Amino acid sequence: MPGKAKQYVDQSMSSVQNTVSTLQQALDSAEKQDNKNKIQQAISSLNSAQQQLSGYQD
Repeated sequence: MPGKAKQYVDQSMSSVQNTVSTLQQALDSAEKQDNKNKIQQAISSLNSAQQQLSGYQD
């Protein structure tokens, strides 16, 4: 099935965007700096994954 993998990648990209958005809300409401750092690290990792996936071609 050509294009099936690309479809999964696109779905994943959408999920990553939603997750980053939710984590951004968590970052805004976190109180401890240590927790803010951990959330920011997760956001950065997801953004990096998204960048790598954005170049995916079938």
